[in-house]
Amino acid sequence: MKSTQALTLSKKKYVFNTLDFLETEISVMENYFDLPIEELFTMAARINKKRSFLFVSKLIGKHIPISPKKGLLTSALLATRYYETISGMKNERERELISSFLMDNPSFEPFSFIPETITPLIIGFAETATALGQAFFDCFEGADYFHTTRESLQDKTPVITFEEEHSHATSHRCYIPQDMIQKEREIILVDDELTTGKTAINIICSIHSQFPRKEYSVVSILDWRSEADKQRFKQLEESLGIKIRVISLIAGSVKVKKLKEIPEPNAKIDRLLDTETAIEIISLPPIFTTVTNNNPPYLAETGRFGIRAKDKYFIYPKIVEAGTFLSKKRSGKKTLCLGTGEFMYIPMKIASEMGKGVFYQSTTRSPIFIQNEVSYGVKYGLTFPNPEDTEVSNFVYNIPTGYYDDLFLFLEREVDIENLDLLAKELKKTQIKSIKIVFFGKKVNKMINQPAKIGTYEQEDVLFLVKDLSDIKLEDSTENREKNIQSGHHYSESLPIEYQPPKAYVDLFWRTLDDYKEKVALSIGIVAEQIYLLRGERTVLVSLARAGTPVGILIKRYIERKFHVSIPHYSISIIRDKGIDENALHHILSQHPGHHIQFVDGWTGKGAISLQLTKSCEIFKGKYGIQLDDTIAVIADPGHCTTLFGTREDFLIPSACLNSTVSGLVSRTVLNDKYVGVGEFHGAKFYRELIPMDVSNEYIDRITLEFPKIHKEAAQIAFKKKSVKIEKDFLGMKDVKKIQEEFQIESINMIKPGVGETTRVLLRRMPWKILMRDPSSPYVKHILLLAEEKGVEVVPYHDLNYLCCGLIKSVKGMQ
Repeated sequence: MKSTQALTLSKKKYVFNTLDFLETEISVMENYFDLPIEELFTMAARINKKRSFLFVSKLIGKHIPISPKKGLLTSALLATRYYETISGMKNERERELISSFLMDNPSFEPFSFIPETITPLIIGFAETATALGQAFFDCFEGADYFHTTRESLQDKTPVITFEEEHSHATSHRCYIPQDMIQKEREIILVDDELTTGKTAINIICSIHSQFPRKEYSVVSILDWRSEADKQRFKQLEESLGIKIRVISLIAGSVKVKKLKEIPEPNAKIDRLLDTETAIEIISLPPIFTTVTNNNPPYLAETGRFGIRAKDKYFIYPKIVEAGTFLSKKRSGKKTLCLGTGEFMYIPMKIASEMGKGVFYQSTTRSPIFIQNEVSYGVKYGLTFPNPEDTEVSNFVYNIPTGYYDDLFLFLEREVDIENLDLLAKELKKTQIKSIKIVFFGKKVNKMINQPAKIGTYEQEDVLFLVKDLSDIKLEDSTENREKNIQSGHHYSESLPIEYQPPKAYVDLFWRTLDDYKEKVALSIGIVAEQIYLLRGERTVLVSLARAGTPVGILIKRYIERKFHVSIPHYSISIIRDKGIDENALHHILSQHPGHHIQFVDGWTGKGAISLQLTKSCEIFKGKYGIQLDDTIAVIADPGHCTTLFGTREDFLIPSACLNSTVSGLVSRTVLNDKYVGVGEFHGAKFYRELIPMDVSNEYIDRITLEFPKIHKEAAQIAFKKKSVKIEKDFLGMKDVKKIQEEFQIESINMIKPGVGETTRVLLRRMPWKILMRDPSSPYVKHILLLAEEKGVEVVPYHDLNYLCCGLIKSVKGMQ
């Protein structure tokens, strides 16, 4: 073979002779930043009957290793072109971007420079432009983003599908929230290269048939469309009544002449095996969020399921943490970071945080002809089954023998070790001394950590994220539990015996419900209105089991009936001194990326759970870089522990009169190492034997019937609260500390202020005394009834913010 690939330059014309198989003539008509063509791409022969040539990009990190910052800067230059085109204004740091881009080892960090007033939806194309698209999105303050995928997800239906006829894998799917694409805002399509533009036309037609709008932009590094191709864009504009803006770094035309047939694939080129290669498996700490309802699972941060404008500010700290962690695992001065398939952006960004001497590229589905010739675009190649889907062949190109000291292979999820065997064997051919295989997400066992079908509530009302422990005996007598708790055992390790409620309690519940159902409904309405004003429809209600569960259902019902929006609602465990169920939080975040979690409980006492929630959110942020709002929504806040409440009056909420029979027959939550594993949800039991006594759904229905009466008043009160500064000063805790000192009580955990908490002392614990501010209040009738029945002393105590307070008996010294 006489020639390999020659580049001939004549003014703005370039001619590539590719291994005597192809002759490619390129005419450059526009070069906006005057970038050297040889810095942007080279050519290769593609093993594809639909298209025989390939522009091998030197910028996107797919087939050729690049400096990771070069890839990020490419997206920033594209964003600059877009911004300057639509606004007519210069990016003030344009020259700085270009100067850094032209360096071999760029140091300049891209940044968000397109203002939040510009709010497009950006779409990156799989597989080559997933990183290009997301890095382009990073330059916007007010855009949203997702990327197409070739993956077929078992548990999801794509919102959009379209075809890419010339590609090796032609079908594209889009799995995103519909509201992200329903808004009539501009859509920007980001790809690395336009040859005919058919893929862009296909997706525009697919989007427009379901979600029409006026403006589309197609942004690409290279634009080689012919006049006929451009005419097709104009015809589409006219037929749909839309505007399509095409923006690129380089624009021109291309003519390809086939000189002779390209031989069969030759990716398996023998190289000497290096038996000294060390292969290490690295499980990344749980920094990123796994979307666990898919099998296999994916990461929420990839953009496959949509990323909102604000979400990227939570993603960047995770990338820095991962980069810092992995940089300490390097074993040489020259490192290759290898993304896999569509999983490109996060590996590229992490590589940019791993120090000097780090290169980045990705595996691919595309078979390319390989020839080790000086000016040819693809000199080396390895082929292997994709470890995440062994039925799909993958390739990686241009890893010279013995060039790198170590290699980091990034896999989006953990895979079976045997799936790595052929890949490891291929990578050993590169004679890289150290290969680290990095798993970002754990394999998901579909039998673990799915919402439990537990309790008597409909799943449309609430999903319980708990492990079902119904078949395990966890109950003990109140006296034994009290001794165990006061001797150091945690209350969450066992359960009180769940007795059938006596007729007197049930009668009290119904009387209380009749008396206060409208008051409860109004408090629910006020807090629901506030939640919707603050967070809108992208809210996830997260009730703290179990007292919070009926309140969360009622808030969900109110919002559905008032605003015609169905908001997801989960019930999860939080345990004093042990914290919130982090596995449950990860599950929720993975199912609803871009949503806002709103925690819900029944009422506040002295604020122990409010303080525990704040502490848990701080720990969660420290571990995973995810900031959660610790504001808790309650019906009543007599302890002044939150800013989101229906009332601060200490009144009797009917559900406080009963235990599980008004809470879906679900127990309190359990955290006992004997029954709950490290990766599992906290536990709970379903008391099926009490189904004949269950009033849970009737309670919800009775309160719901009151909503039409209070809609207007609730909305007015909630609106007024917007302009009032509400203090969270924990007045209840001041009462508790005073009582602790006066009655010489060892632990404040033995003091339970408020009507609700006092009720629970009488029903669940060993009460010592009941302090009562006003025994004539209708809200304490049941307290007096329970105290008389159990022989508990009621002590007048007028200096209380609450109506009453329950004191637990000390069992020290008891036989």
